[in-house]
Amino acid sequence: MVIGGSAVPEAIVRGFRDEYGVSVTHAWGMTETSPLGTLANPTRAIAMMSDEEQLRFTLKQGRPPVGVELKLVDDAGKVLPHDGTTFGRLMVRGPFVVGEYFKGDGGAILDDEGYFDTGDVATIDEFGFMQITDRAKDVIKSGGEWISSIEIENIAMGHPKAALCAVIGAAHPKWDERPVLLVKLKEGETGSKEEFLAHLEGKIAKWWTPDDVVFVDDIPLGATGKIDKKLIRQRMSDYVLPTAKEKATA
Repeated sequence: MVIGGSAVPEAIVRGFRDEYGVSVTHAWGMTETSPLGTLANPTRAIAMMSDEEQLRFTLKQGRPPVGVELKLVDDAGKVLPHDGTTFGRLMVRGPFVVGEYFKGDGGAILDDEGYFDTGDVATIDEFGFMQITDRAKDVIKSGGEWISSIEIENIAMGHPKAALCAVIGAAHPKWDERPVLLVKLKEGETGSKEEFLAHLEGKIAKWWTPDDVVFVDDIPLGATGKIDKKLIRQRMSDYVLPTAKEKATA
């Protein structure tokens, strides 16, 4: 089963595999890539790994087709390494990647090497597998470092009480932004901040741990089924982090 749209949480990938015998393959693309950008088909080396070892590649968006190239850059345009851990702006070029918009709308949209800025933040590993970590407009910048809201969301979705999870950045007086986890619980369930943070422990870097967990009745989705973070930020405009309050009173 090929899935695009948005990244599938590990718990769902495991469920399809273990309960139904269905393999999930991620794909990524956009109108500007006509539309396929990458597909997570395993290489021969990956296909020879165990199911558990292959899972970390299954959760990624994959490799580009022949003729399409990817690179990562920082905000200054410096090329970043493909080490599977370094986040950067995802750039793409190829024979069927957009060169300009209709009638030149938006001006020059390619860099000096002919790469198009996708607006996504991603990593690329040593096998060439790309993984989207955020939209550039949604990435959480804490103390000058980037935190992947998508990775936290997908792990949080593995909690048995979670129906849907979303992570946004909230203003912090010292760190600029800190992550907040929003959780819509399954019908009839009750949950606590502590149990969701415990579920994340050991699965993400400690400094990625959300400063708060907020339980909500609804997490809005856009027309394509993706979490509408713009609307969430509007709804949370008056929210103040508990850690920000502590800092203000210290």
